[in-house]
Amino acid sequence: MAIDGIILSKEKDHLVASLPMRINRITQISSDDIVLNVHAERKRKDLLISTHSLYNRIHFTNKNYDANGEPNAFVMGLRKYISNGIIERIDQNDYDRYLIFYIRNLNDLYDTKHYRLHIELMGKYANIILVDENDKIIDALKRIPPFENNKRTIWPGATFVWPEKQDKADPFNSQEVDFDRSLVSQLMGFSPLLQKEVFYRMEQGEKYPDIIKEIKESHALYITDLDESAAFHIIPLKHLNRDFKMYDLDEGFDLVYYELEEKARIKEITGDLFKYTQRQIKHFHEKINKLNDTLNSARNAEELKEKGDLLYMYGNLAEKGLDAITTKDYDDKEIVIALDPKISIKDNANRYYNSYQKKKRSTKYLLEQIDIAQEELDYFSSLLEQLQIANFLDAQMIKEELVKYGYLRAANKKTLKKKKEKYHLYQIRFKDHTITFGKNNIQNDTLTFKYAHSDYTWFHAQSYHGAHLCVDTSTPDEETIRFCANVAAYYSKGRYSSSVPVDYCLIKDVRKIKGSKAGLVSIKNYKTIFIDPERITSDIIAI
Repeated sequence: MAIDGIILSKEKDHLVASLPMRINRITQISSDDIVLNVHAERKRKDLLISTHSLYNRIHFTNKNYDANGEPNAFVMGLRKYISNGIIERIDQNDYDRYLIFYIRNLNDLYDTKHYRLHIELMGKYANIILVDENDKIIDALKRIPPFENNKRTIWPGATFVWPEKQDKADPFNSQEVDFDRSLVSQLMGFSPLLQKEVFYRMEQGEKYPDIIKEIKESHALYITDLDESAAFHIIPLKHLNRDFKMYDLDEGFDLVYYELEEKARIKEITGDLFKYTQRQIKHFHEKINKLNDTLNSARNAEELKEKGDLLYMYGNLAEKGLDAITTKDYDDKEIVIALDPKISIKDNANRYYNSYQKKKRSTKYLLEQIDIAQEELDYFSSLLEQLQIANFLDAQMIKEELVKYGYLRAANKKTLKKKKEKYHLYQIRFKDHTITFGKNNIQNDTLTFKYAHSDYTWFHAQSYHGAHLCVDTSTPDEETIRFCANVAAYYSKGRYSSSVPVDYCLIKDVRKIKGSKAGLVSIKNYKTIFIDPERITSDIIAI
């Protein structure tokens, strides 16, 4: 759900309390979202600004968001004009759903310049607009040309037009409220959800001034869990008749939106990957079926040789003009052999022999091609399973893997400098042990051949695509073995099966298959345990 003007006013107060803020770094994390890393109150903070049509919001975040490829032209412009700038003031006009950041900075000649960053959080029209001190638009995250909206053009060089003000009353100072009419149409910042809550409370005997006072004095977020989502506001939503919890604003926003936003960001990068992977799976299924049909036909080659032999044995080799000849095979059964009337029976026999030799040679080739196609089918099937449990970083790594193997073309040749991160793996603490695992082919290879020590114990679901996992001991007890096996089985294609076999051995007994793609290994000296996979409830951290 989206935030309304009253919730935004509370977040504005929270941001104002941190002024002044110096903008250190500007990062684009998706096509709709940017993060301003700012220095405020003697520490660094990440200020998330989202213009997603459903999840638009602004708040300090404690979550780690990874950059999504190269920044677009708008973000590059922000870096040019407001990096190292000071946010001196933040305004919100009449509880509307937008904030204005007033920013002071120095240009290349060290002259002081003033800019406004307009953050408009109005559903599908959400936008971020950078305006100079002459009221000219420098750029916007979402440009709107004149032919789309001639009343409010949002385009570089155009004069900035403020959003149209609504003729509504201040909810905290209005003395006249008609309770027979919609509060949304009368009061600034009110949403249908808040209106529903106010009317419900009044029906329960609460007085309107007391409710408004509670709204005015609140600086927390009350979250109510629903079946597949969550509802929230700055007062408890009693009309939902469910339990609720109180959080501070930033923590509450992270809790509500992070997973939703992460799914949206994953969808943004994996949408085409899912389609591409599914197309490849369909392609190789069809190819294998066609190759098997051709192979079955080739395997009937002995019939061709037999017909050639029979023509030599029983036919008048010089005779022409026959469409077919009837004779008996080696089992003394009658057989009709089709002929080409334009050539002699001998030449027909040679034709059958040639067809026999051709099909015999093709059998070996067809078997090779079926093996190759099956390997490709298995590979893309494993990728599809990995995409279904991938987070944003996992999805990026799968895309990079497809580029590396030549399945996809790189978006551009220029590569960004990446942070030096040792691994992209996941860990769980169990008893006195650290359990580490990967969720895609690249992570699995990293775990098995770069991260793990030779005396670590390695786990993998047998006959299923899934996680490679290791625990930092060569002698795990039975409880640790069962826990590791459960994690390995859960993060595999067998997660919804029962009695999943999981193989385990020492890392030194795991070998990479020569010439194979990432994630494929062979093992020796292994044991097998059977496990019914259960959902992982332990805390998982990324390393």
